[in-house]
Amino acid sequence: MYSVIIVAAGKGSRLNLGYNKVFYEINHKTVLEYSVDYFIKDPDFSEIIIVASEKDLNHMKNLLTGRNIKITLGGITRQESVYNGLKKVTNKYVMIHDGARPFIDKTDIENLKLAVRDSACVLAKKLKESIARHSFNKLNSYVNRDNYVLLQTPQAFTTSKIINAYEKAIKNENSYSDDASLYMQELHDDVIIIDGNELNIKLTTELDIKILEAIL
Repeated sequence: MYSVIIVAAGKGSRLNLGYNKVFYEINHKTVLEYSVDYFIKDPDFSEIIIVASEKDLNHMKNLLTGRNIKITLGGITRQESVYNGLKKVTNKYVMIHDGARPFIDKTDIENLKLAVRDSACVLAKKLKESIARHSFNKLNSYVNRDNYVLLQTPQAFTTSKIINAYEKAIKNENSYSDDASLYMQELHDDVIIIDGNELNIKLTTELDIKILEAIL
């Protein structure tokens, strides 16, 4: 069985909504509910943990009432929030997902379930555009885009290992932008890349809203 932590303690300031973007409604359903309901319907996930800010806690409880989930408070940073969620996990394997990514592909999840038994793994998509370094608004040099990917979530781990990695990061006072990089740097262990669906986008801009409205 698997657990999933859905990180939903952010603010979404770039969208200027005035509220947490996971509460944005698309086709009469919030972005957060799309993610939660996917994992509820998957029988392999016996534990769903939502990480919420104190400000959103009551609203989130009301929104998700009747669903078999756990809700825990987040921290000041995403890293602190994920660690709070990890402390609630009871299954051997855990996936960590951004609450602002409502489009979840079943094939992606099944691939993660299989891969995590052997290694930590992360969804990612390949780059299409050319990539260049620049300085002072002038092109400096080109880099090989085949050596780069855009990371997505969920990211999947053996629970004991990712908790160990987080505790090392706390001890070493290191900060990271995502869970896979924390795991890789703190444990010096491999993270396997799995091709993810291109529509697994994170709600960040008004363009993302238009795309999600079209596909959900």
